[in-house]
Amino acid sequence: MYSFPKQLRITNDRQLQQLFTSGKSLSFGGITLKYINKKKEFKIGFSAPKRLHQSAVTRNLIKRRMRESFRLQQQLLGPSFSGIGYFIYNDKKVKSSQEIYVAFTHLLTNWKNSDT
Repeated sequence: MYSFPKQLRITNDRQLQQLFTSGKSLSFGGITLKYINKKKEFKIGFSAPKRLHQSAVTRNLIKRRMRESFRLQQQLLGPSFSGIGYFIYNDKKVKSSQEIYVAFTHLLTNWKNSDT
């Protein structure tokens, strides 16, 4: 079974605060990506807001699907890619894994091609 390694997680509150104050954003398919391109590290995080999905079971399902879509497509970014990204699920409807996969393809491609 795949686990989300700690070295890829955003664990620093300062990084998360910086991401929301000065980061850029991309949206597609009900998922928003807040990101900052850094020179030395690669960290990501996932969120499903409680105000849209009250059930913890639903929030965990959404985050699990997003992590799996990222895992299957992280090679789109390449081995030398660096930056901090935070994926936020903004849709009230729970999408299938395939729909989330398509959204991640679009978001990761655009993140890689962004010049900031």
